[in-house]
Formats: sequence, structure tokens, C-alpha cells
Amino acid sequence: MYVEEKEIFEICQSVDSAIAAELTESITIGTSYDMLEAHHGILPISRRSFYRRRGTAQRLMRQRMAHLVEEKNGQLRMVWGKI
Repeated sequence: MYVEEKEIFEICQSVDSAIAAELTESITIGTSYDMLEAHHGILPISRRSFYRRRGTAQRLMRQRMAHLVEEKNGQLRMVWGKI
């Protein structure tokens, strides 16, 4: 699943605008909450809430990548990726 960093930032902005940059960094690079705190200082969110919001952003990314395609027999099939 490939999504551009700008699009990831927009999704993170919709999830939580206060920590959108940190969420984007965590998703794109894989930086943990502790490493983000060490690099950026104390984050205005708890570890548990951070990972919950990160999961929400990743779920939104997966939903944007899913598309329904109709097969020849009329059955709908879910396809992942861009059209």
C-alpha cells in the first residue's frame, strides 16, 4: 500500500490537527512514540491515545485504497490500490 506523504498528512490532519506532523512521521518512517518524544519534546497526548489515533489514520488510509469492482457475472469484488 503506497500513499504519498502529503496525502498521509491530510489524513492525519483530519484525525488530530495538533499532532498531525508526528503522526505522519510515525506512519511513514515507523518512528515510535518514545522516539518522537525524545526528538520533539513532550507530546500533548498520551501514548495510548497516540497509538489509537495512529490506528485510526491507518484505517482511513486502507479505506481510501479500497474500491469495488463489478465482475462479468455481476458480483462485486473489493480491490486494493489505485484505479
